[in-house]
Parts: sequence; C-alpha cells; structure tokens
Amino acid sequence: MTVLTWEIMSGMHFLVGISTDDYVILAADKATFAYGAVLADNNNDKEFRLGKKMTMMCIGEEGDVAQFGDWTTRNIQLYAIRNGYELSPSSAHHFVRRNIAEALRSSDHYTVDVLLGGYDDKDGKAFLGSVDYLGNAIEHQPYLFRGFCGRFCYAIMDAEYKKDMPEKKGLELLNKCISEAKRRFVANIPAYKVVIIDKSGYRRLEDINV
Repeated sequence: MTVLTWEIMSGMHFLVGISTDDYVILAADKATFAYGAVLADNNNDKEFRLGKKMTMMCIGEEGDVAQFGDWTTRNIQLYAIRNGYELSPSSAHHFVRRNIAEALRSSDHYTVDVLLGGYDDKDGKAFLGSVDYLGNAIEHQPYLFRGFCGRFCYAIMDAEYKKDMPEKKGLELLNKCISEAKRRFVANIPAYKVVIIDKSGYRRLEDINV
C-alpha cells in the first residue's frame, strides 16, 4: 500500500479527543471501509485500554492497528506488573511515539494514527495527546482530531471550547462535531464509540448513532 493510498483510507475514519483539567472524552468511529468508501462493517472497535485511567484509539491500516494496539497494550501492562505501578498518560504517550518513530526506520513500520487520553493522579488532571504514523507527537492539548472530518470541527471547537466547561458541555461539542462530519463528509460513518476518563476512572458511554 502506498503512502497516498493509506492516507486516503485512514482519512475516512474519525477520532475525536476533548480534554479539560477534569476529564478527557475520546470517540472513535466504528466503521470498516473497503474499496474506498464502501462500508463493510459498522462494529469495528478501535480502542485499546492501556490502564485503569488510560486508553488509546487508533486508525490506519487494519493489520497494523490490530498488531500495534495489541503490542502496545501488552507491553504497558507488563511494565505495570514488573514495577507495581502503571505508566502515566504522558509517559505512555512518549512510549507510543518512540516505538512508532523507531519502527518507521525499519521494514516493520506501523501505519497508524493514535489518540491517547487518560487521567494523571499525580498531576491531578486529564491528558490528551496524539501521534501520527511518522512519529510526530502532540501532547497536553484541549482537543484533537484524526481523519479528514477533523477539518470540519476545529472551527467549532475554537469558537465554543472552554477550559472549565462541564462534562455535559464537552459531550454537546462532541455531538456537534459528529453531526458536522455527518452533514459534510462523503462517507457514511454510522456509529461512534465514546469513553470518558476522569479522577473517578474510566467510563464507556452509550454509542452515538448518526
């Protein structure tokens, strides 16, 4: 698969991350596409739990997503078993970035884009970061998107995001972004998985169906 083909296929999917100091919301589409924009499945889980208060969502080439997600999950869990404590979200983010960047220079590179979110008990605040398939990483962001649909949503977030907004408002903005993607994007993305992580832990919300 060429880089251009992969970017087109990966761009069909949509990851959303919204964060304040108190919580982080992550959402991932559940679609599987074939031959461009043909919907082959609407129950594809793109989430990989990394800890009690940390999770990762990936899009990209299907085989790489499954392999990299499983490999990352198992290695971070192994770290917790060996050391008696889990990696912080920021440390896990650096671990993901380093391994994508190192693999990029080998024949076993991973064509995946990642959103990673969690709650850091030591710092007492939520974390949101992303890593792309070239190993470029951004961390401690208020909101992030992966996929073409994100281009429709930055204006919404720039206008309405507030650092101290309650969880209800964050979910309203998530629904606005998904509705905008539904209205303007060419592909049919029928459902999204939604999770929230805060100081109380991890919660999965009801799927958003559009």
